[in-house]
Amino acid sequence: MTTSSHVYELFGGRWRTTPTLRTVRHCRTGDVEFVRQDLVVSLFQVHAAASRALLSVQNHSMTTNSLHSELVFNLSGTRNVTDSIRRFGISNQATQVLVCVFDDATALDTVGIDGVLKPVTSIENHAHLTPEHMQVLKKHYKIQDLELQVTTLSDAIVSRIATKNVNK
Repeated sequence: MTTSSHVYELFGGRWRTTPTLRTVRHCRTGDVEFVRQDLVVSLFQVHAAASRALLSVQNHSMTTNSLHSELVFNLSGTRNVTDSIRRFGISNQATQVLVCVFDDATALDTVGIDGVLKPVTSIENHAHLTPEHMQVLKKHYKIQDLELQVTTLSDAIVSRIATKNVNK
């Protein structure tokens, strides 16, 4: 299985695994979170949101009820939990998703996903992003074309994730 794993040393060695799936037909939710792949520009975006989620758990300041939903909330550019989950969480129309799991290697086996595994590295080359997806991301995160003249879309999104509780 081709997955991306990341260890968060600042949070007691906690870790996250993220495989990518396409043509998802059926899944039972468990202790995992499904994220729409078409709204993820790079894995660094997921790392930043996961770090914020782990920091919220560590500081006992979670906005949502679970670590996995906190990840989706932090991926979003909005402070509204319902909007965050609706935009970034899995929907019936989603055919390509990232599966994010914290600290449990067996969770992927027990979730019951009917889909085709795809290399996570395909996210980094932006092949999954159409111009329409780019426009949706720019609108969702309120990114102007002028900003993209001096930085990348990924960096602009990550800076918004990192400063979400500071920006108003």
